[in-house]
Amino acid sequence: MATAMMSAPSGPSGPVATASGFIALLQEPDVALRKHALDKLLACVDTLWHEVAESLPDLETIAEDLDLPLEMRQTAAAVASRVFFHLEEPSQALRLALEAGEAHFDLQTKSPYVECLITAALDAYVQERRKVVEESTSTGAAEELGISMDQLQAMVYRLLEASCASGNYDHALGIALEAQETDKLKDILMASGPKASLLKYALQSSIKIVTSKSFRHEALKVIGECLEKIMNENKDKTAAVNLIIVYQLLGKADSVANILAQLLKGTEEDSLLGFQLCFDLVDTGDQAFCTKVAQAIKQQAPEGAEMEARWAQMERVMIGGFPSELALSFLHKQSNADRLIMETVKKSLEERGSGGRSSVLHNAAVLTHSYLYAGTTNDAFLRDYLDWMKKASNWAKFSATASLGVIHAGHITEAMHLLQPYLPANPSGEEGATVTTSGGYAEGGSLYALGLIHGSHPGSSAEKRKETADFLRTHLRASHANEVISHGAALGVGLTSMGTGTLAIVNELKELLDTDSAVAGEAAGMAIGMVLMGTGAGSVHNSLPPQDKEEIMELVSELRNYAHETQHEKIIRGISMGLALMQYGQEENADALIEEMRSDRDPVLRYGAQYALALAYYGTGSNKAIRILLHTAVSDVSDDVRMASVIGLAFVLFKTPERVPQLVKLLLESFNPHVRYASCIAVGIAMAGTGDSESISMLEPMLDDMTDCPTGC
Repeated sequence: MATAMMSAPSGPSGPVATASGFIALLQEPDVALRKHALDKLLACVDTLWHEVAESLPDLETIAEDLDLPLEMRQTAAAVASRVFFHLEEPSQALRLALEAGEAHFDLQTKSPYVECLITAALDAYVQERRKVVEESTSTGAAEELGISMDQLQAMVYRLLEASCASGNYDHALGIALEAQETDKLKDILMASGPKASLLKYALQSSIKIVTSKSFRHEALKVIGECLEKIMNENKDKTAAVNLIIVYQLLGKADSVANILAQLLKGTEEDSLLGFQLCFDLVDTGDQAFCTKVAQAIKQQAPEGAEMEARWAQMERVMIGGFPSELALSFLHKQSNADRLIMETVKKSLEERGSGGRSSVLHNAAVLTHSYLYAGTTNDAFLRDYLDWMKKASNWAKFSATASLGVIHAGHITEAMHLLQPYLPANPSGEEGATVTTSGGYAEGGSLYALGLIHGSHPGSSAEKRKETADFLRTHLRASHANEVISHGAALGVGLTSMGTGTLAIVNELKELLDTDSAVAGEAAGMAIGMVLMGTGAGSVHNSLPPQDKEEIMELVSELRNYAHETQHEKIIRGISMGLALMQYGQEENADALIEEMRSDRDPVLRYGAQYALALAYYGTGSNKAIRILLHTAVSDVSDDVRMASVIGLAFVLFKTPERVPQLVKLLLESFNPHVRYASCIAVGIAMAGTGDSESISMLEPMLDDMTDCPTGC
């Protein structure tokens, strides 16, 4: 009967009304009949897929029958793939399309079917590649669907080759970056020429989009090789600018120094570009890196009056404090702070009778003044009302004295003269002989102020900063008997030595910590974190100096043990915040330490873990970090930990601040007042200085909150 149907004369060709006849032929034992049916079904499956869907098991059986001809099996797979596509099952459609082969799945064809499957293939391949990179033991998407990794890889590679052949290098580059394919990234860049615009796009994508720090470093190395080739062949100055960015991100101070030296030795225009790049390096805030670069350039100084002048200017910019002088001059000249504000605040406090000793409002007014005139060196109000300022007592006096450091931030030339009336007496030969056990609030605050003045601007003079650090270390060693002075000295040392990773300073701070003084120990723990900031100390992958690496790692391990042994919550908090500072910018390298701190029974260590997570992923917008912080904000039993996790969102998202208000919108309605408070702070940090009306409208209802906690923020 089937033969009669096939041999019957047909009328004019037109669309097939039903596929039931061809579907029936799939049950015939004759291979030729089934092959003919499959060919016909392939031609009409896009319109009659709803009928063919009932025969999916038969089609898959044919596709997997190794006794049948390969062409027939591939046709059956192609028909089944299209049915799954119409059923909105792209993963299953992809699996069968790969079995169908290139004859039925042409990547060059522009159709919804092909585009959908390409998207599914790329998603599956990217997921598989990340599983491989992370050495995960969990089952990947491709394994679950029964897709061979080799098949997926071959398809993606064909897609990359097709994109490059058609000139769509940016498309291919995006796939390589998503899949973390270092070799393919290099092939694509080289195939383009390498093209300067594509290299710039690759650099921006690596910095802003790539989430894995280890792969980002590999990608930057490849981009650096290509940029170096362009710079050497074409003498392209733009390549030199981008290459310095790459080398700085890779921490290659010598390579940066070589490029800057070449520019400084060139024409006047080249030297001007070199000076601008020196300013840019200083603005990144990495003082230790700038010092290494400056030292490396000094070794390449050529002879000649003009060259010596250029090298002197370079040194002044990099480590001589010139950028700090410019910033200070600008803030002083452009300060538009209204003194009447402080006059009104002072008068209001006096009328309320709250301007007396130990007044919280008085302390708040002094701090308000410091923020109002921050970095401007304008302390005329305090000098005119010195008696009013002196009403502060105890820790309020410490804060009031330290506020001078905020006002004079960066004013390093006059720092010692300004703070001379408050500084403690020079320690005598015998350690601690001149230090009393009581008082010392003004003295401790002045040492902290010294740290704020010298450590607040990355462009301050390296020589002056070192002199001040040595001065503060002298007081640190001599002031163990007075915990207030020790507290200020430790914070000052941390600020002036931030990010240096100097073992001797860390050991001195550790000695202070071992005194088991709660007040001094808290500052010592934070200061150790500041000195080791961004080194990743305590993690397997770190950037500690090789000669001191083993000793510092052992010291950090002792800190973690001490945090479990001590009874002082302040010391535990100081150590936990110090550990958080060490993980600054470490991203996934810090995951193991953060997870250990997050799972600790001590809420103070969990509190530090939230800041460690926020600092490790600062500005990355990492979905993983955001997910963990949000989960902690609604699940932890400690209010302090919840607060820290919500505030941490502002740090992770500071490069995309507009996301923060929407993210914490529901948290502002939380039943927990501490979470509401932290949500307000997070919005304030993220949207600072923007004047965003939407954020203000979100915060205004908090002024009428039933508890004081959110209202005060």
